[in-house]
Amino acid sequence: MNLEYYIIRGRGDGGQKFQLAKLQDDTGNTYKGEYDMARHFGSIDELKTYIADDVVKKPLADLSISAMDI
Repeated sequence: MNLEYYIIRGRGDGGQKFQLAKLQDDTGNTYKGEYDMARHFGSIDELKTYIADDVVKKPLADLSISAMDI
C-alpha cells in the first residue's frame, strides 16, 4: 500500500517534533477523521508505525510512505 503524507514541523517540546496534516492513498482516500491530527511524532518511522497500526490497520511491511510533492 502506497501513501503520501504532509507534515507540519516545529511541534512539541523545543520544536523537535511534527504533526501529520494530510494523508492520502493511491485511490485519493484522505483518511479524514481516521487519524489524530494533534498527535506529535519524533521520527518518520514512528509516524509510519502509527499509520500502519492505527490508521490503515495493515502490516508495517506492506506499507510504503512518501512525502507529498506540494
